[in-house]
Amino acid sequence: MTILRACLHLPASNYFARSVYRASVYRGNQWYSSAAAAAVAENERKPLFDKILIANRGEIACRVISTAKRLGIKTVAIYSEADAQAMHVKLADEAYLIGTAPASDSYLQADRIINVVNQSGAQAIHPGYGFLSENADFAEQLGKQGITFIGPPEAAMRAMGSKSESKRIMQEAGVPVVPGYHGENQDPEFLKQQADQIGYPVLIKAVLGGGGKGMRIVEKPQDFAMMLESSRREALKSFGDDNVLVEKYLTKPRHVEVQVFADKLGNVVHLFERDCSVQRRHQKIIEEAPAPDLLPEIRQQLGAKAVAAAKAVNYLGACTVEFIMEDETQ
Repeated sequence: MTILRACLHLPASNYFARSVYRASVYRGNQWYSSAAAAAVAENERKPLFDKILIANRGEIACRVISTAKRLGIKTVAIYSEADAQAMHVKLADEAYLIGTAPASDSYLQADRIINVVNQSGAQAIHPGYGFLSENADFAEQLGKQGITFIGPPEAAMRAMGSKSESKRIMQEAGVPVVPGYHGENQDPEFLKQQADQIGYPVLIKAVLGGGGKGMRIVEKPQDFAMMLESSRREALKSFGDDNVLVEKYLTKPRHVEVQVFADKLGNVVHLFERDCSVQRRHQKIIEEAPAPDLLPEIRQQLGAKAVAAAKAVNYLGACTVEFIMEDETQ
């Protein structure tokens, strides 16, 4: 506990008894002088990092830079040739060109980004979302070089970054998942057979990443091969991996998310749910909290299952557990 006090000193040699105030700090069982108090306060205000690199672009990079500046942290931006005049480049304290316009030759180039970290003297990387934000191999590379990855532990990313692996873990933890094929066999003919067994319409989803990229709805069997190729092409371009899963497509889904926070001491809590059903091209447009028209027992179950999901992978930090509901309340 920290206590502040003001000590009034009345020097006897001064006829007018000039008042002198000194600030002190009490920590544990000891009072510290004003100089020591200033040092303690300075240490308490000192940010965790002096300089960080933001491995992203656009709005998310701008937000991270803005927050870092408020905390007194210097920022390093990276950019492709196409983003040379982008806002995040102008806002950052330093900016480095890392490649040509395609993300596969710039924002997905882990080795180049790490080189910039070493060149700039940054101590940590904030990945934003998309690109390398869910790439466990990238986080592992950073750890080996003593660079902090501002995100979840590498093991949790390996478990949850892959939709296939995360669905397996969730099933073992008693968290319900949408029926489908989440295995490793990526042969097109085999995936088509799985889709036929699931029943159309089906949804092809990229195993890595998010944001609706690599996601395709297949209404008819004859469209499967074309949609599979399209999904893989976009997944490879966006996430550097073209593996997919196939699951039942719910024609009238309700999208409800639960925000979860976990600390290093094993505590996991949820901050209730929000409805994200209003979407365009699988991108959320409106989020409403709390989610309307949920039965109390369903609301309670969502929170409990979200906490169970985070605990199942020993998650650390903030995460969102997404639920697809088959009808209005279930």
